[in-house]
Amino acid sequence: MTRARDDLEALRDPALRSTPLEAESSAQSTASGPVEPGPEQTSGAPEAPSPAEAERQGADEPQQAGSERPEAAEPAAPAGGEPPQADPRARGDESLDRERYERYAMPASDLPAANVQAFRGDAAGVLAIVRRAVQSVTRDPARHRRRLPKSRFDTIRSLPELAMALDHAVTRMQPESAPPPEVAERLDQIYEALRPTLAAAEVCFPRGIVPETYGIVRRALVAGDPASAAATITNLILDRWGHVQNRISITRDEVTRVNSTAKWLLSNTRPPERLDSRDIRDRLWSLLRERYEQLRVIAQEVSGDDSREYAPERLAAD
Repeated sequence: MTRARDDLEALRDPALRSTPLEAESSAQSTASGPVEPGPEQTSGAPEAPSPAEAERQGADEPQQAGSERPEAAEPAAPAGGEPPQADPRARGDESLDRERYERYAMPASDLPAANVQAFRGDAAGVLAIVRRAVQSVTRDPARHRRRLPKSRFDTIRSLPELAMALDHAVTRMQPESAPPPEVAERLDQIYEALRPTLAAAEVCFPRGIVPETYGIVRRALVAGDPASAAATITNLILDRWGHVQNRISITRDEVTRVNSTAKWLLSNTRPPERLDSRDIRDRLWSLLRERYEQLRVIAQEVSGDDSREYAPERLAAD
């Protein structure tokens, strides 16, 4: 035990270090005492902060911790502040629906008035039937593309979007509020008279002769403003009555009555108040029926009589 204690004391003696340089350095340090660190040196152990400094550092630590976390959750908005913004996806979906509607409403507005049929059904039910039929017929695209022209195949595949445009016209294109009775009555009169008036005008005025007039009519129909469409087409008929009176299928009094009703609506209502999508709804429905018949023919070629299970003859109550 005494020898072990002597060995330990010897190891503590700086003069007995393993190398002469270490021994000399340690001895000088022991003799001269602690040395102040230079400007580029750091001491081995930091000095303990004073109580005031410790308190100040403790107050600064939460702020530094917060700044080092860039992905930290933002604080909730205070009560009474600005309301949170709406979900941008909702606006995007509405914009997409409107774009789809206009893409199919334009060709629908170009249908001859004599070929337009009234819609008497459930748009959501029509959409479900069309989706199922298209999925069944186009189950093998490579096979059907070999048998069908590309234009016909693409027309069939776009049927669900056309049905969605019909659903948009039925469910979304509604006035801000229920119109007053005098407005609703005149809108009903325009709806009943516009189609036969357009059919009579199309016989007397081919579209190639007055394309500007029919362009105004088409845009008004797509916008759900049949009053503007009726005023435009009846103005054309009345302006050229002397040229068409012996060929047109409606009387001057009927044209004048439609014209007066349309102008009353234009003068006494704003476009949102006279919004009426029934005419463009019927046109989208008529365009959908035409293309659905093409799908049924293809389904018959592919599946025979079994096609009736997924592509029924009637889409809605006619």
